[in-house]
Amino acid sequence: MQSFGKTDPANIEVHIPDRTMTIQWGDGHRSVYSFDLLRKECPCAVCREASHAATNDPFKVVTSTVRPGEVTVTSAEQVGRYAVRFEWSDGHNTGIYSYEYLRAICPCETCQKELSS
Repeated sequence: MQSFGKTDPANIEVHIPDRTMTIQWGDGHRSVYSFDLLRKECPCAVCREASHAATNDPFKVVTSTVRPGEVTVTSAEQVGRYAVRFEWSDGHNTGIYSYEYLRAICPCETCQKELSS
């Protein structure tokens, strides 16, 4: 019998009409991610650079900002046994969201409290 841990998904559900992805983790925790959060937290190099530039250099113009509700997931696929990749309605698809990263950005109240302490 396979043992599941904190960053091992037991079930992943991408629900396009609700604009959410839900992961039931191997340790029993349940995370619900809005598409807006996932797009904002895209881990690809281009998005990380744009985010870094926006927060650290007030004189740089960032042209790739996405407003909440503006972009949606059109498809999702598992990458190996370690990540998920999304195809976004704006054509973006280079972000690979590792399960470890997704657990780290879990938006639930319990995880956010742990993060801030």
